[in-house]
This record gives sequence, structure tokens and C-alpha cells, in this order.
Amino acid sequence: MQIIAVGISILAISALYLSLGNLKESKLTERLKPRKRIFRKNSIKRKFSAVSALMEIPDFASLLLFSVSAGESLESALRLAVSRSTGYVSGEFNKVLRKVEHGALLQIELQELVSNSKSEQVRELATKLAVALNNGSALGDLLTDFVQSSTSALRAELLIMAGRNETKMMIPMVFIILPITVMFALFPSLALIQGSFL
Repeated sequence: MQIIAVGISILAISALYLSLGNLKESKLTERLKPRKRIFRKNSIKRKFSAVSALMEIPDFASLLLFSVSAGESLESALRLAVSRSTGYVSGEFNKVLRKVEHGALLQIELQELVSNSKSEQVRELATKLAVALNNGSALGDLLTDFVQSSTSALRAELLIMAGRNETKMMIPMVFIILPITVMFALFPSLALIQGSFL
């Protein structure tokens, strides 16, 4: 009897030890789960979208225009615009400003942005800024023209997208709703004709 009692107590102690170990492990994994999720969110890279870049560029250029019109230099205007905006465009110019902080020339970095950027509007803005820095031309007039041209390009792109969406909306209308409406219109008359022949 004593051997059975000792065996049962050993089994109970080992079961208690294993359950405490599993409890500690589960608490540890619970603590580490949010960190894994944060790491996964940070590791996901956003895909480039020309439409989203086109939507961001007029606002970014307007911030630059307001800063330059207030008497700021181009570098400080870029810093202000990058700090006040988010997205692809501000990310591209933020890379330029980081390189400038490490000793690179703003004009050279803008020229590299022209060759490396995927967005046509970002390349155009960087080209105009680099040319203005090189020639010493007025940034206010240049940015005013760029804001107007980018706004008109955005308006044209939105009209094209609206036309495509309208065409997509016509597909269920033509292939689903219209045939059902025709069936509802023809069914009573077909039933009446069939009843008259009988």
C-alpha cells in the first residue's frame, strides 16, 4: 500500500511540474506574440501604385509651394513637406533628405531620384527642383505651374478610372438585371397566349 501511495504522489508531483512548465511556456508565448505581429507588419512592403502617387503629388507640391512662398529654402521646405505628409512621395523625398543629412548635395540627390523613382510625377518634380537649384530660377512660379499640371493630370486620371468603373457597373445591368426584367415582362403574355391556345 505504501508503494502505491508513493507512486501516486510521484505521479501527482510530476503532473504538477509539467502543468507549471506548460503554464510558463504559454505565458512566454503570449508575451512574445505581439512582437512577432509587429515585426510582420513592419516587414510587409507596400506595392507601388502610380495612381496613389499621382494623388499624393499635388498636396506635396502645394506644401512645398506654401513653404517656399513663405521664404523658406528648398531644403527646409522639403523637410516641412515630408514631416507633414505620408505616402510614397514623402518617402522618396525623405530618402533624399537623409542622404543630405549625411553630407550629400541636394542637387545630386534630386538627380539620382529622377533616375531611380518609379513615379513619373515624382521624377518630373525632382527634375524641376534640380534645374531650379542649378539655374537659380524662382521656385514659386515653377511650383505653381507644377501644382496646376499635376492637378489636371490627376483630374484626367480620375475621369479615366470613373469611366472604367462605369463600364464595369454596366456588366451586371446588361447580363443579369435586363434579362430578368425581360423575362418578367414576357412571362404573363406568354402564359396568356398559351392559355388561349388550350
